[in-house]
Amino acid sequence: MRKLFILISAFCSLHLMSQEFNAQFKVSTPKLQTADPKVFRALEDDARKFINTRLWTPDKFQQYEKIKCNFLLTIREEVNSTTFKAELLISASRPVFGSNYETTIFNYQDRNVVFNYEPNNPLNYVQNTFTDRLTATLAFYSNLILGLYYDSFQNTGGNDYFQICQNIVNTIPSTMEGEGWKPSDDTRNRYWLLENIQSPRLRTMRTAFYEYHIKGLDIMNSDPVEGRKALAKALAVVDEGKRNYPTAVWTQVFFDDKISEIADVFKKGELQQRQAVHAMLSRIDPSSASKYSGLLQ
Repeated sequence: MRKLFILISAFCSLHLMSQEFNAQFKVSTPKLQTADPKVFRALEDDARKFINTRLWTPDKFQQYEKIKCNFLLTIREEVNSTTFKAELLISASRPVFGSNYETTIFNYQDRNVVFNYEPNNPLNYVQNTFTDRLTATLAFYSNLILGLYYDSFQNTGGNDYFQICQNIVNTIPSTMEGEGWKPSDDTRNRYWLLENIQSPRLRTMRTAFYEYHIKGLDIMNSDPVEGRKALAKALAVVDEGKRNYPTAVWTQVFFDDKISEIADVFKKGELQQRQAVHAMLSRIDPSSASKYSGLLQ
């Protein structure tokens, strides 16, 4: 009996160690009218467990390696007692080697989330099969985060997870047109975000994303001069990608996530380097000039 207990304990420890996410999930209801608030507290708990307790990859993650992410679901409309329209804000980060700093790898606001939820009904997700709106959305973003996380450590290392995202998109019923899954819905939705990441027109950006983190940020603590050179090179590639594909939401999301970080990193760079980065950021995002004006001082 003791041997059996030890084997079960070891299996459970391995199972827990393998889980990839340390996710927080919050629901905001500024326009709540009829639904019982307890429904949304149950939704928070169910969604958090869905993300944190599922095994998404074959890799083993130690507790300190788990991906920190936050989901904020803001209910905009109660269609009926079990159907809701909402906005979802997702953010995820990963640690920078040799420091206590964490860099954002994804920060995105999805303004068109439609889902069904009933407390006490389990959130079931079967890969390559559409089950329901909520699990499709949660699984899509969980795998997208994994894809970017792996991409930040290995060149195009997230391919498997982006393919899972694509499979989710492919299983969405045609009746869900207008809900952010179809190319015709609008230009900033789940379909186009994934299309941009996988697009041949932005293929070099995947490599730049990897080099930005591994050859840039991850060596800043040991060799800041070389780190800034690598960052500048990666940013030039992303800038070129934006010019080649000006409507791509992915390049804009990248700079939205990184612009303050870029400004902080290059503050101590050489003047010519700072001027070049400033010119690039001014062209890409002139509305955020205050965030990088210090580069010219």
